[in-house]
Amino acid sequence: MNKSSEFLINEYHRRKLNSPGLTNAQFADILGIPSSRLSDYINGRRIMTLPIAKQVVKGLNLDIVDDFEHLKTLIESDRNKRKTLLPETQLKEDEFSVICDWYHFAILALITTKNFRLDAHWIGERINIPVDVAAAAIERLVRLGLIEVNGGEVVATQKNLETTHNIPSESLRRSHKQSLVQVIDNLDRVPTDLRDVTSITFPMNRKKIPEAKRLIRNFRRKMAGLLGQGPKNEVYNLNVQLFPVTKVTK
Repeated sequence: MNKSSEFLINEYHRRKLNSPGLTNAQFADILGIPSSRLSDYINGRRIMTLPIAKQVVKGLNLDIVDDFEHLKTLIESDRNKRKTLLPETQLKEDEFSVICDWYHFAILALITTKNFRLDAHWIGERINIPVDVAAAAIERLVRLGLIEVNGGEVVATQKNLETTHNIPSESLRRSHKQSLVQVIDNLDRVPTDLRDVTSITFPMNRKKIPEAKRLIRNFRRKMAGLLGQGPKNEVYNLNVQLFPVTKVTK
């Protein structure tokens, strides 16, 4: 599946969560393109041009700078993929996708839960992503050696993902945005006894930021260790945000 196709499918699926009656034709109207062309983009028959990509980002009310740069990177990746099918090129694209899209790590975590099934329909239902996106993600994780299938048993290899190329900063920012959007999308769906969303605003000494990052990193690891004890039946995402409210000056 093309990277830009996954982008469109994910955006359509996310909007359908809030508007279950959303049709492909209506989504195409939001993007400002004919529904037949949307079908071509999603099915990989055509690759978006950059003017169309900018129009799509605008229609989706996404960030015209960061999100456009991310989509531009995906389109360039799709174009390069058509030029060469070398295995090393495929692996670099796989690494890029795993870093950028949250659901890859969610699948790796899901593997350790009770009654896991390596089935795209089951995985898509469990972490709320389209079936074809789930199938593409599974294939990607296998190619990278992050998942191994032995005699019907599926294991996450715990292999470290060492990227062989620079991940554009706008793509990493998009990954962070995805985590924040998930919180917003699920705020009204997840009961309060199954989540915790709190905040605190305080004055601080900016010179303490490196120490604060270290404490937050240690806290994340300890929390993951605590919640990972015993039988695992769900996958959670812990977000800790430390950012300025005041206008930052150097």
